[in-house]
Amino acid sequence: MEAVKDLIISEVKELAGVEAGKLFEIGLINEKHARKWVVRKKYFELAKTGRTYTDIKLELSVNYGVSVSMIEKMVYGRY
Repeated sequence: MEAVKDLIISEVKELAGVEAGKLFEIGLINEKHARKWVVRKKYFELAKTGRTYTDIKLELSVNYGVSVSMIEKMVYGRY
């Protein structure tokens, strides 16, 4: 699970230019909300490349350690 947290921290830095590690440490953001934000950003970024939505959801599911159903909820529904 630590690997996923490190991935999220690096993705937040890449996508937003913010050092998220310190924000996690002091409790300003939690892993759940950061992961949701990263997944949504990555999903729409990858969708612009012409890949199928199924492929994108599967890739994000593997990368972030959540089910495809949870990816769909993060992107399309209430979570």
